[in-house]
Amino acid sequence: MMHLEYKKNSYLGTHIHIQPDHESDVPRLREVVMNNLNIKNPTVSFALKMNAGEFDGIPEKAVAAEAEVANILSELWDDQYSMNVLMLLARAMQEIVDLKLKDSDTYRS
Repeated sequence: MMHLEYKKNSYLGTHIHIQPDHESDVPRLREVVMNNLNIKNPTVSFALKMNAGEFDGIPEKAVAAEAEVANILSELWDDQYSMNVLMLLARAMQEIVDLKLKDSDTYRS
């Protein structure tokens, strides 16, 4: 089990701190991060599927719905082809916090 801590400081940006429960988990964590470091922008994956004909025969409404999801998710990539998994996690967490604060009474005051 690993501990994940999320912090946003105005002068340091957004940080994610991962602390393994046991020191023996550090090499495994490093290997996982290094082997899965970047994730491709979902709009790139969608376009590749579209060009390969993977959506042929699928109702247009379903394809449009998948395109909409890919476009929404791609906002985390900020128009980049791929991004580091930890940066994506930080951005996703910030989006969640921003949405929750936007809906809360404390944000409106």
